[in-house]
Amino acid sequence: MVALLLTACEKAVIDEPQGNVTMTFSVTNSDITRGTVTIGDYFTKLNVMLFDADGKKVFDKVRTQLATDDDFGTLSTALQAGTYTVVAVGHSSLVSATIKSPQMVQFTAKDGQKLTDTFCYCGEVTIGNTPEQFQLKMHRACAMVDVVATDETVPDGFARVVIGYTGGSANFNPTTFEGTTKSTQSEARTKADRYQVFTFPYMATTGTLKMTLSMQTADGTVLAVKTIDEVSVTRNRITRYTGHLFDDTPGEITETGFGFIVETEWDGIDDYTF
Repeated sequence: MVALLLTACEKAVIDEPQGNVTMTFSVTNSDITRGTVTIGDYFTKLNVMLFDADGKKVFDKVRTQLATDDDFGTLSTALQAGTYTVVAVGHSSLVSATIKSPQMVQFTAKDGQKLTDTFCYCGEVTIGNTPEQFQLKMHRACAMVDVVATDETVPDGFARVVIGYTGGSANFNPTTFEGTTKSTQSEARTKADRYQVFTFPYMATTGTLKMTLSMQTADGTVLAVKTIDEVSVTRNRITRYTGHLFDDTPGEITETGFGFIVETEWDGIDDYTF
């Protein structure tokens, strides 16, 4: 039996291990002021698939758990001794991640089913004939673009922003965290002060997006369009653009960044003004 347990960052709590191996997926946070941090602070859905030494799927379909499940984070199954590749994807998307192989995870994002902050573990475990335990750390797989609107006034009827971009990917390689398909994404968001978009940089851990923001009324009438041609994105970093959505006068562009020690914290923020 294999128990897959995701738990708080301090340590695993294993009451009665079932079977011959226990895997503990963890997220860590060095900010002690936040207190105990659980996986539910980072994502609400867990998808897991195991592959045998021949690369064949162990399960007929991806195992899925939701944060609302009583046993969220604990998965048990019967396995023979041997070496297996574990791929676990944590996210908050409305759709489940399709784990096709250790080199391919897909999100089929339909209208309104946008990509979210995504974490992943991919690695081998060798199971013998005696009980074993593994500590397996999940890493952030995506980049974020954070658009902060500073308009003091907006046109009457402004209700939503449709954000379109090219140069990113909705699929990624768990072994490298690189996006695997260059896709065109479109996400409609209700009017707000900020809009966060997640993506996997294409064929690298850093890349460039072309992003268009279309400000619209509820019935789809376009009030203004803003295009940003060179949006730099890097895995585990935030690229932030701050400015007026309804002002075409470009502001002075500045860039800064700072790093964090732990994986669950973003490595830094690249700030720009538009």
